[in-house]
Amino acid sequence: MENKHLIELVDVCKDYNGDVALDHVNLYINDGEFLTLLGPSGCGKTTLLRCIAGFITPSSGMIKMNGEDIAKVPPHKRAINTVFQKYALFPHLNVHDNIAFGLKIKKTPKPVIEEKVEKMLKLVNLEGYGKRWIDQLSGGQQQRVAIARALVN
Repeated sequence: MENKHLIELVDVCKDYNGDVALDHVNLYINDGEFLTLLGPSGCGKTTLLRCIAGFITPSSGMIKMNGEDIAKVPPHKRAINTVFQKYALFPHLNVHDNIAFGLKIKKTPKPVIEEKVEKMLKLVNLEGYGKRWIDQLSGGQQQRVAIARALVN
């Protein structure tokens, strides 16, 4: 069985006022594949991920998802979720509401939200933590909330 390219980067370049961050990157991520980007600080890992997520636009090249060029599609319209290094959790929301945030934006029915949030809490081993505030969690627990928020969508 042939793997399908879920994400394709074709000659992706990004520069910041002449400083090259990405230089003709070609990358294929197959459906169901687990991929790790490794490299020294400043080599372009975060820039590459930000391009894929839509937070920055490449200077040139194509980013395809399921064969469709998404380089100019805004981040909120891409079926891509990101767990930031700093987690980007909302301190004014509890664990449950942080995980449910994207579903609420999509106007998902409340019973579906409840079911999905509970499933994610179980998946990241945080059952019973839904009512806790973010500042009541350890760093590792906060990271798991960020992962659950990404996966729930």
